Amino acid sequence: MRVKFPKLPKIPKTPKINALKIPSLPKIPGLNFEPLKRPFILAQKHKILLSVLVIVTLFISAALFSRDYIMSKLSETSQFVGSGNYFAKSTDAPLPTVSPISFPSPSTSTVLGNTTYTPPSDNSVSQTPFPTFTPLPTIQPLPTPNLVPVTTNDSSNTSSAPSNPNCTTGAGTPNSWYSDVYPNPPVTTNTGSVTLIVDIRDCNVNLAPVSDTISISLVSGDSNTKVNGNSLPTTVTTQNGEAKFSVSSQISGSVTLSIKDTTRNFTVTDINNNNPTITFTNNTSGNSNCTTGTGIANGWYSDIYPASPVSGTAGSSVQFSVVIRDCNKNTVSTTENLTVTQTSSDSTFTINGSSSTFNIQAVNGQATFNVGSSNAGTDTFTVKDTTSNFTVTDPNNNNPSVNFSSPASTPSPSATPTPAPTSTPIPSSSPSPAPSASSTPSSSPTPSPT
Repeated sequence: MRVKFPKLPKIPKTPKINALKIPSLPKIPGLNFEPLKRPFILAQKHKILLSVLVIVTLFISAALFSRDYIMSKLSETSQFVGSGNYFAKSTDAPLPTVSPISFPSPSTSTVLGNTTYTPPSDNSVSQTPFPTFTPLPTIQPLPTPNLVPVTTNDSSNTSSAPSNPNCTTGAGTPNSWYSDVYPNPPVTTNTGSVTLIVDIRDCNVNLAPVSDTISISLVSGDSNTKVNGNSLPTTVTTQNGEAKFSVSSQISGSVTLSIKDTTRNFTVTDINNNNPTITFTNNTSGNSNCTTGTGIANGWYSDIYPASPVSGTAGSSVQFSVVIRDCNKNTVSTTENLTVTQTSSDSTFTINGSSSTFNIQAVNGQATFNVGSSNAGTDTFTVKDTTSNFTVTDPNNNNPSVNFSSPASTPSPSATPTPAPTSTPIPSSSPSPAPSASSTPSSSPTPSPT
């Protein structure tokens, strides 16, 4: 038997939707709107209906709304400590409370540096004893150094380190801390004369470029000791922080001097912070070659100071002193006429400002004069006692000479100071031996008759 089912009505065809016609956009010079039309052309090409897009949009909106609704029914809880937020239903199913984990606290006991671990009272956990270590050896403390107290003596050894806290004056300002007298002690001479050098320095151990007045006085020894032929006390002047002068004595023994910078008011000592002491040896009273009577001028013991060679600066002058003595080494009380004559060829050489032969009188056996030159080089001259007819030489029996240096070629003493050497004596402080009783000085003339 055949059962016939009624025919279902035909579903009407979906009306055909014409493709959207995208209107043409106005053309603006310099702007291209064609890229904006491409998404619409692509949707039309693949037959993506606007209804599909609307449905998808509605679905996403419903999903987001549902999520927000569900979250609004939940309340935040802080039963856990952490960076995240946890949610639970406010009326039921509260989160359980978690108790903190407790661990047994070990107890320790220290015996002679060893730590022994004691297991906890809870026997449910098996513990391993802490190992015992051998104690470390005891380190002996370092010895405490013996600190040298800071000295505040008037002078100091130039071998000390610069920038000493006791030396506080500025650069170029004279200070007693590094100012010294040379040569280094002990100073000994067998010629009856020695040259001393005074260096006035600042706290940077540089020669101070000053012209200070230096006072020299006798502390002990021969009362007839002379400095540059002058009786003590006397003064000399530094040039660029340095002064040179000759000390003479005709008696064997030690002479101690006191040297003071009167311009700055401090005492200058040797490198051992002592007043300089000179020991004169091999001096005798009288000589068989010196036959004139007492008080009569004789060339044997007459000298000119300082001992040569003498250093000077071109454009400045150097002072010399002449002492006329008798055969007993005493300064004569007479007036002697002296003639100073240049023996070098320097046209700028002057004697007391004169360019020709200069005549001067030694009153009471003593005279001083200045020599200068505008040129750098060595100048020599002679000094003759025309009254008693003999030539006066320095303590080494040499005619005096001066080495003039050019200021332009000579570095400033304050920039390149050089302390006196500690091992090599200054040449001028070790002159050749004076003539003995059995020798005749080459530069001393035949004594004049009495």
